[in-house]
Amino acid sequence: MNSRAIVTFCGLLTAASAISIDITLPVMSDMVTDLGSPYPAVQMTITIYMFMAGVAQLVWGPASDRFGRRPVLAAGLGIFLVGAVISTLAPTVGWMLAGRAIQGAGGAAAIVLGRTILRDLFSGSELARTLAFASAVFAAGPIVAPFAGGIIASLLGWRAVLGFLVVVALAALIVVWRLPETISARDPSALTLETYGRRMARFWSEPQSRWFQAVATLGMASMLLIIASAPRIYDEAFGMTGMAFATFFALHGFGIIIGQMVNRRLIVSMGVVPAMVIAGSVMVTASALILATGLLGIANAWTTTGLLILFATSYLVIASNSTAMVLDPHGQMAGFAASVFGVVMQIGAALIVTAIVPFAGGSVTGFGLALLVVCICCLAMAAAWRPRRQ
Repeated sequence: MNSRAIVTFCGLLTAASAISIDITLPVMSDMVTDLGSPYPAVQMTITIYMFMAGVAQLVWGPASDRFGRRPVLAAGLGIFLVGAVISTLAPTVGWMLAGRAIQGAGGAAAIVLGRTILRDLFSGSELARTLAFASAVFAAGPIVAPFAGGIIASLLGWRAVLGFLVVVALAALIVVWRLPETISARDPSALTLETYGRRMARFWSEPQSRWFQAVATLGMASMLLIIASAPRIYDEAFGMTGMAFATFFALHGFGIIIGQMVNRRLIVSMGVVPAMVIAGSVMVTASALILATGLLGIANAWTTTGLLILFATSYLVIASNSTAMVLDPHGQMAGFAASVFGVVMQIGAALIVTAIVPFAGGSVTGFGLALLVVCICCLAMAAAWRPRRQ
């Protein structure tokens, strides 16, 4: 595989969670009906996936430092495959949550190894630009997955949507077979408690990593809030489910592509952090307008979708640029650093969203207010960064 193919594949790996979640969004109301469960319980299939995908990253990264990127990635995809099978056959929401938790644990390997492989190959501003390109590839998930979920469900039912993830896992395993090993030297002590402690102390002693870990967590929370709330809002506020919802929701993926194209140029002309400040300002503006449309009673599927497209131009700028800022100082322990980053970001975001999504409910006003608060905090953190003088 050439470098462009590897970067593209890594972008798809980091999109594993987005694809696994977004593909189920058009059928959540069907899951509520068929499983006989309330909406909040079915919404938990999203947050439990993200929570487990966060926790498991602390294992996959150091394991890849010890055993290599390819075998660890293959093991994670195998576990994801098992979880996909359980989710497809789940008779109750409890079994569904268990299957999604297993999927998240295995999918964590795809997320952390996607970032780690890129850090093996690139550093500095080139790493930020490469992550921006990978994030543009990531945008294929929000665009394609809802459509795929809606089409598959209309033809074969909602369980076939989860079954499709079995096929995705098998395809990824085939690609891993051709993926070159990128780690320069394996660390036999990578999984020992002593090494864990030493590397953890090193990670958190780096001010840049600490600061942008917080920024990334808030950025992820904004994205997860949209994913968890959108199906309910489009259903209860706009009366849209299935393919109608998938069509509207998928459009925001084009905003991601546009944002990352601009981001790559801003990184060169202005720098990584100024690009994040601009992105944070756009996120605050978009969320404030969502809130305003709700308060004025003029919110509809078109206005909300348009503002989500505007929002989407920026939230992955925060995500990809924060990732570069956190990982760049830790080239010699890239797998471990990517693990800690993913654990804190995803668990932190999942906890934030789990706490606030009940208050957002199915109203545009509640959703807009919750999103605005998170985005203001994210922008404030990005704008307040002051690098150390060397």
